[in-house]
Parts: sequence; structure tokens; C-alpha cells
Amino acid sequence: MNIQMNSAANSMRELQKKVDVIANNISNVNTNGYKRQEATFSDALVQSITKQAGAENEIGRLTPNGLRIGSGVKIGQTALRNEQGALQQTGRQLDFNIQGSGFFRVSNGDNVFYTKDGSFQAQPVLNSNRVNLVTANGDAVLDINNNPISFDADYSSIEVGPNGAIEISYKTPGKQADQVQLSVADITRPNLLEKAGGNRYQLPDTEGEQIANGTLRIIDLSAQNGGVIRVGQNALEGSNVDLTEEMTELIATQRLIQSQGKAISFADDMMGLTNSIRG
Repeated sequence: MNIQMNSAANSMRELQKKVDVIANNISNVNTNGYKRQEATFSDALVQSITKQAGAENEIGRLTPNGLRIGSGVKIGQTALRNEQGALQQTGRQLDFNIQGSGFFRVSNGDNVFYTKDGSFQAQPVLNSNRVNLVTANGDAVLDINNNPISFDADYSSIEVGPNGAIEISYKTPGKQADQVQLSVADITRPNLLEKAGGNRYQLPDTEGEQIANGTLRIIDLSAQNGGVIRVGQNALEGSNVDLTEEMTELIATQRLIQSQGKAISFADDMMGLTNSIRG
């Protein structure tokens, strides 16, 4: 395969990966708290071919010596865009949202995950009169002490303040309300987040290591944080995917794929023409 065909084929393969990223964004346009991804490209291997050996043969040359021939492009990074999605009012008291860069911390018992999807449920605990606050996947929502948020099943109302303080009131007259502080994770390098399925993300290594290197902060919103991160109720954060932007990017990428296909066709025509020449 000649250089032109190799470069075009490599570019088509990587452009198809970008199409897959765009398709995933579009398919999650209605997913609560979904954060879109953005693929960026970088040059693949570049070869430098020197046509003249010796500086004396290049006297008066103004351009760089030699020719640089690329091998196409590759996906350099698939970045997670953490912009805020629009809030969708639901009027449901167990629908929480985080305004700002924070994530809810949830756990399946073995691992800690991070999510923006605050559509929580009250799940009964077997052989007890208590319920756990869980996600739609059944993961336990964690409090500031890394414990699953749990309360008596006879609750009448749940209210959460902007500072993440949850107050659970009960139907039984005179029963004291419970106070729980919600745990919020602030991730300074969101590009390190890895998809874990179920609209969840996770970080490589342990939380302790990520806290030590400054990637992760466990925030107690009851302390002063300037209102940069706030918790809301009765509304969910929607996806931050802009469907118009994604469709425009999809069309542009498809045109790039078509142009690379034409480059392969032109190279094939030139090779055929060369083979047909008779000396």
C-alpha cells in the first residue's frame, strides 16, 4: 500500500471512532446527568525524507530541508465535558441535583463511583424497619462519613439544603428528625474519569491516592465553599449534550470520511495509470 492510501486508511479508521463518540452522545441526549465526550485528533507517525544530502546542495533554500510525510491522524484524547446540564423540574422530593462541578458519591459495597444522576429511591432493608437512599442502579448514596444514608421507613418528608444537609421528618408525632450530611466529590481532572456503566464514573487507583495527588476532594458542603457547589431538590440535571452541535459535528466528520475515501480512490487510479504505462 502506498503512502497516500495508508494515510487515508488510518485517518478513516480514527474518524470512525469519532463517529462512535458522537453517536454515544446523541443516544444519551435524554439521560439524566450525562456528560458528553469530545474526541480530539493528533498527527500519527511522520517521516522526514531528505532529498539532498549535504548542506552545500541547499544553498539559498528558504524552506525546511526535506519533506515531511504523515501517516494520517489518530484519536489523541476523548475528553469529558463537565459543563452543567439544564435543570428539569420534577417535583419529586427524592430527585436531587448538584449545581457546579461536584458529583454524588455512591457505592455498590465494593467500589465507590461518581454520578450526576440524582434520581434516588428509598429501598427497604430486609428484616428491618429502615430504608436506604439508593440510585436507580441500587448503589447506596454515601454521607460525609462514607456510610450509606439510611433512615426509618416511616418517614414523611425529606428536605435537602444547598449545603447538602438532609433532614428526614417522620410521621410519628414527637419523633425527632434525622440530620444527614451528603457527601460530594469535586474532581479537578475530570478527564481521568472512566465510564463504569449505569451512568456512573470511577477514577483509577484508590480514592486515597487520588486525594493525595490532588485529583479528588471530598467536600463537606456544610463548611463555607462560596456557593460554588450547591445541592438542589425536586429537579434533575439533564444531559449537557447539544443535539444541534452533535449533528453538525457528525455531518462534518462524515464528509471527512468521504474525502479520505476519495483519496484512496485517486491513489488507486494513479497506481493503475502507472501500471498501464508502456516503455
